[in-house]
Parts: sequence; structure tokens; C-alpha cells
Amino acid sequence: MTTKLLASLGLLIVFAAIAFGVGYLIFDRSGYDPPDTARADVSPAGRPDIPNNSARQPIAASSSDVGVVLVDSAHRNSFRESELATLLSEVAGRGAAVEYLGDFRSTEAAKRLELFDESLRRANALVVILPRDPYTDAEADQVESFVRKGGKLLLVSDPTRTQQINSLAERFGLNFQPDYLFNQHENDLNFQHIFVRDFQPEEITSGVNAVALYTAGSIQTSGPGIAFTDASTESSLQVSGAGLSPIAWGNSRNVLAVADFTFMIPPHNSALDNDQLMSNIADYLTSGSREYALSDFPYFFRNGSGQNVDVVVGQPSLLASGTTVKNGLSEFGIASGLVPSEDFGRDTVFLGLHEDALRVAGYLQAAGIRVDDSLSGPFGGGFALEGAAIAVLDRNRDRHVLIILADTPDTLAKAVDRLLDGQYRQDQVNDFASVSSFATESK
Repeated sequence: MTTKLLASLGLLIVFAAIAFGVGYLIFDRSGYDPPDTARADVSPAGRPDIPNNSARQPIAASSSDVGVVLVDSAHRNSFRESELATLLSEVAGRGAAVEYLGDFRSTEAAKRLELFDESLRRANALVVILPRDPYTDAEADQVESFVRKGGKLLLVSDPTRTQQINSLAERFGLNFQPDYLFNQHENDLNFQHIFVRDFQPEEITSGVNAVALYTAGSIQTSGPGIAFTDASTESSLQVSGAGLSPIAWGNSRNVLAVADFTFMIPPHNSALDNDQLMSNIADYLTSGSREYALSDFPYFFRNGSGQNVDVVVGQPSLLASGTTVKNGLSEFGIASGLVPSEDFGRDTVFLGLHEDALRVAGYLQAAGIRVDDSLSGPFGGGFALEGAAIAVLDRNRDRHVLIILADTPDTLAKAVDRLLDGQYRQDQVNDFASVSSFATESK
């Protein structure tokens, strides 16, 4: 009997100890007291290794009225598609197509360059989140050119995940700091879950009074800050974190930087005004318009309702080339039709011989090109007409007009083929004109 009693008392003591431990873990709210020189763990071992995404589904179709938003996944990016679902649903809900660039695995730099070169031609915005492989100088050049044309760029970092985002961000006057922000006095149940209430009055902060950031760092920028921490917020890299910016513009309003990824991920996206900030970011990515150059063919032609491209031929002998252009545009998902004359309210491709230059003289003059006994323009003067073809892009009056002129129907057919397979880019003399010579081929 005594043995049973002792066993019962032993079990009671064990259960009491377990109950106390659970209660302590649940109800303990003691604050974190960091050391004087607290620093974030920035070693690779201190960050989660995000696995590759194997099965991928397109978010939306490859063409839309609003445009295409590209998401970089070619630099072993440290996030899962499911973590970005809420933001991309907002983007797709505004009529934009969303496309991933890459498969989250390591991609050879030359292949990445080729992928970005083609994809950025059709994009309106690019989203870069936590790239683990650094951007090469050539890739950064491509993104810089894209932004100069009016393309939107969103850069997102997170101090708890491996990333090389500054390899691109520095091109735009941005530097994501290797710190984390924390607040021991007011937070969302954890000292690293900070509140931000100080915002510049911007469209990106419209309707936003307070947000909760969960793994935030700070950003140094040559542009203006957008959100600022308060006096009770601290940085792991400096004594005071007051006035630091976890959200900022780059050197233009076409580059937005956010030093926290977690606030976008459910359920954190529902805290305070996080959902409104997400909505504003989606507006940012799908608003505005970028400019296109001749090298962006055929993506300067819109494919929305009522936006079919007219293909006009200068004379009946060029109908075959007109049909080739029509079929070629359809392969890019762009609807077009052969019409007898130009409609000055619609995007147009004009195909003609050099003798038809008078019909498009205004466009040629605007491009600085003259066609008479020879060709002259930004490529020089006295260029022989024999075996020569010129391509000119005019983008005035909210429309795009592409003109291709050649000396014979055969030369024009070759020029059209060169246009459709992209080789014409080797012949460009500036952003809006190219000249190709087929004289050697005809001899």
C-alpha cells in the first residue's frame, strides 16, 4: 500500500512540473534585453534555406490589357511562391499578367541574361525578392535600361534570409543594411515585430496609418524615405533606430524598396493596415506606362479590346509580306489585319518600297531619315538604295507606327523575316531606327 502511495505521489509531482512549464512558456512575457553591440545573425547558417519550388502554375495569361509583371526566380531566390500569393493575387486582380522568370534553381549567368533580355521587352514591372545569386553587371544594365524606359521595379529584402539584393539595388542608390529592427517597449508580441506609423504622404502610403513589420531591416537610399521608425525602435547595428527607413524610394519613383518580406505573408498581411499597403504596392506595379524602343518589337503593340494592329502595304506586290507580318504578330498573341489605308487612331505597320516614302514622309522626317537617290539619316549619308531596307518606329499621339521600306519586294520579304526573328536588332542605329543591307545576298 505504501509503495502505491509513493508511486501516486511521484506521478503527481511529475504532472505538476509539466503544468508549471507549460504555463511559464504560455504566459511569460518578459522583455528581451539585447547586448550593447547586438547584431543580426547574418551567417548562412542563421537563415532558413528556402527549398526549390518544383511544381509551378502560371498566375495569369501571358498577355493582358494592363501589362506584364515579372517575378525574378532565376537567382535561387529565398522565397516560396505560396508566400507571394497574396500580393500577386492583388496584381492579377488589376488585370495584369504575372510571369515567373526561372525555376528558383541556380541558372547559368549567360542563360539568365538571355531570359531577362527577352522578357523585359514585354514587361511593365519587375519584382525582385531575395536573390541568393548576385546580379551580374550585364543583368543590372538590363534592369537599369528597363527602369529608364519607365518600367517599375520592386525590391524586397529580409534580414533573416540569405540574399544578394544589393548587387542590383546599388544601381538605384539603395543599400539594404544587414541589421534588424526591434522594439522592446511596443510590439506585436515579439520585440522584432515592430509597428511603423510615420509615413510620407505618397500614393504608396495612401490610407495607411500603421503597419506591423515582422522581420524588418533598414535601407540607406539616395532617394526619399517613405516610412520611418520611432524613437523606441532600435537597430542591431546602431544605438538608436529612430528615423530609419524600412520602406524607401530609390533614385527614381520607379524603384520601390521594402526591407521586410514577412508582412506580405498570411496571416501577417492582415495586421493593422498591412493589407492597404499591399494593395497600394499592387497599384504601383500595375499603374503608369513604360516607353518602348524598336528593339522591343512587337511588345509596343497593345492587345486589348479594339487595339488590333493594322497592316498596310504600299502596293499589291507586297501582300505576301503583309501576310507574313500578320501571321508573325499572331504568334506573339497580337491580333492584326490587312487594311487598305492608315487609320490615324490605331497602331500600324506600314510596308512599302522606297518609292512609297512620300506616304510616310512625316514619320521619316521625325526620325531624321531621308529617302531619295540614296538613304541618309542617323546611320550616315549616301547609303545605297540597292538591297537596303530601313525600319522606323514612331510613337507619337499615343500610338505606335512601324515602317519598313525596301528597294524590292524580295528585299522587303527578307527584312520582314529579319524583323520577326529578332536579327534586325543587330542593325539598329538608335532606339527608333535600323538599316539592313542585303546587297551582297542579291549578287
